Amino acid sequence: MTHPRRPRPPARGARLVAALVAALVVALPSGGMTAAAEPAPTATATRQEFAEAAPRNAPGQTLYFQRVTIPPGLALVPHFHEGLQLGRVVRGTLTYEVVSGTVQRVDRAGRTESVTGPRTIRVRPGETLIEDAGLAHTGANRSRGPVVIDVAALLGTGAPLATPLGQPATGTRVALTVELFSQETRLTELGATVLYGWNRLTGTATDPSGPVAVEMQASVDYTSGSGPFSGFVTFTFADGAVIGTRMEGLATRGADGATQFASTVGVLGGTGRYAGATGTGTFTGTRTAGVGQPATLTFTLTVGRA
Repeated sequence: MTHPRRPRPPARGARLVAALVAALVVALPSGGMTAAAEPAPTATATRQEFAEAAPRNAPGQTLYFQRVTIPPGLALVPHFHEGLQLGRVVRGTLTYEVVSGTVQRVDRAGRTESVTGPRTIRVRPGETLIEDAGLAHTGANRSRGPVVIDVAALLGTGAPLATPLGQPATGTRVALTVELFSQETRLTELGATVLYGWNRLTGTATDPSGPVAVEMQASVDYTSGSGPFSGFVTFTFADGAVIGTRMEGLATRGADGATQFASTVGVLGGTGRYAGATGTGTFTGTRTAGVGQPATLTFTLTVGRA
């Protein structure tokens, strides 16, 4: 495939980004490497954006649907992504190197293979790669024709589409573990299995600056102790700075009666040193008894600026 010689109309040109691409996504900075004994490429990769959205069930994250075209001879800068990505090769053969970590390759028959680095594989049309956040990898087009990949990527809002290895993820990392105690509840039970309502919990964590007050306002919709929850979590730091977040998660009750929690978190804003904050994160945790009893949670946030 060759690129058209006449300039594209501005509306479409805005969606075709000439940049070095990550193996499944573009927007890496210039300075890409070329493979040994290969001529330097005369073209750059392009990204065509089909759509993007901000899913309500993934607060603080943006979902992208794109088509990436990598011209012959182009090799890519080793990099990682700040989120989950799926890429299906539509045309050509992608030479894909796992630098560290594990990628899932799904073949045309739907069989899944785990590929752990360091290792190089060839990904052919109809095959799909599933990349977790932080997977270190690179790729190249060593064929005579273009490689075309359709990509779905769920990334932190505001995060780059790809981050070169050696460059930290955008934002400040905030990691806290806290035991939360219920202060108020309004719950409705229907029969022996359905429970819904809200719960306000508070607790105190610590970070290098001192104590951190944590308040959670949670709505729950459980059947037999398991189900979705949502709400807000506010962190107030020792210097008075505040981070406000929204959560969407899932509670899973085990046979022993303990409940496991997993949630995504989106930063809504902040005050003080976190004024104008944006970002994303997660939390996981456990509660050994019923709703309204103490829960121990570990939060990990990446906080940036708008």
